[in-house]
Amino acid sequence: MNLRESVGIALGGVRANKLRSFLTLLGIIIGVASVIAVVSFVEGLNRFVTQKLLNAGANVFVIDKYGFITSQEAFEEASKNPDVTLADADALRAGMRHASMVVAQAGSAAPVRFRSKVVNHVSVNGRSTGYDLVDDLTIEKGRHLSELDDAERRPVVVLGPEVADELFGSLDPLGRTVRVDRFEFEVIGVTKAKGKIFGQSQDRFVTVPIQTFQKYWQERGSFQLAVKSVDQASLDLAQQEARNILRARRHQRPGQPDRFGLTTSETWLQLYRTLTGGIFVVSIGVAAISLFVGGIVIMNIMLVSVTERTKEIGIRKALGARRRDILTQFLVESTTLSLAGGVLGILFGSSLALLVGAVSPLPAALSLGAVLLGVIMSTAVGVFFGSYPAARAARLDPIEALRYE
Repeated sequence: MNLRESVGIALGGVRANKLRSFLTLLGIIIGVASVIAVVSFVEGLNRFVTQKLLNAGANVFVIDKYGFITSQEAFEEASKNPDVTLADADALRAGMRHASMVVAQAGSAAPVRFRSKVVNHVSVNGRSTGYDLVDDLTIEKGRHLSELDDAERRPVVVLGPEVADELFGSLDPLGRTVRVDRFEFEVIGVTKAKGKIFGQSQDRFVTVPIQTFQKYWQERGSFQLAVKSVDQASLDLAQQEARNILRARRHQRPGQPDRFGLTTSETWLQLYRTLTGGIFVVSIGVAAISLFVGGIVIMNIMLVSVTERTKEIGIRKALGARRRDILTQFLVESTTLSLAGGVLGILFGSSLALLVGAVSPLPAALSLGAVLLGVIMSTAVGVFFGSYPAARAARLDPIEALRYE
């Protein structure tokens, strides 16, 4: 009997016992579908987060008072560091040769009003020039903030599109006056929409000059400094320059730890990968349990099949079939059953991932690797759990098998 006939017998058994076959394959379907869905969500999240974190380019790092905090003790120690000030930003601009820009930034939250309309819980961003590149903002109407706006502490504001729509509707917002918290600002620009990230709007904000922000909301306190190196190759040199300048301003001796924090996009990506890696391993483990249960069910069904076809096996052996022929036939049948469940699981898991990605903010990306993983896992389950029933069938004595009723 050749491979094609063995596959045909297996598929014929599936068609003849549809309910039994479905229940047999259910564990494989659930296990493979879970693997496909988990891998698709993790892949989608990886692509999405990587794109968002690196949208301003990989050659950006951030300096602040705290840095990358992973414990309460580290936070308490970092709280003793001196504040990062606008004077630090000026020193970096003057002293760094490998930085294309240094953007000072800070944030708060406040209601924004225009006449009788109010938008609550709006992010108020204080930014120096160059913020549009670091924050990945494109202007749609008007203009961005300028150095002169910042130097003169002008009460001007750039609106996020969601705030502009809620306040002005069809009216042109440019040149109009809005009240941010208790202060009046002239609208000079509206940015293009960026959409949502994990269900949270990226367009519900207003941006004002950093020195205006300092005047109204943060007379004292620490700022963040986003530094963009000239190119990717000079990122390490730019970080070292910034570190040298700030250590000198803080009168630190060699060997003393930095009294400020410095983080890059790669820092957050590494943390993200660590977190999602743990989730991925746990999810795959749960899916593996389903595959294991499905494999046991397939083994039991194949043992029943061997018992039902004992006389058939005896006839085949009497006609000259070798042990290897019997072994191959039942292995092919168990693998075909498992692979059929794997294909159904791939279709179900892919559809589920794409559906959730379409109707929710959770991103999903179906990859060829996930599909291949599903095929390999289902095939392996069929071969592994079909080995014992196949070996038992191959060992049957032909005379005893012919007497079996």
